Amino acid sequence: MIKVKLSELMGLNKVKSFAALEKETNITRKTLAKLYDGEGKGIDYDTLNKLCNYFNCEVSDILEYVKD
Repeated sequence: MIKVKLSELMGLNKVKSFAALEKETNITRKTLAKLYDGEGKGIDYDTLNKLCNYFNCEVSDILEYVKD
């Protein structure tokens, strides 16, 4: 299973809303909400790149593999 750690990153960086993150990254609230809730079926490389740039992090800080 792939775990998305967007909620942790937002908390650590004191990002309080999807609106603020959308404004800074140009990632739609709908996409951010799906990632946050772990409901997405995939993630676009451009989305990962924007999140890594914004949070100044690595992909492994956003996604984590957890054995089922």
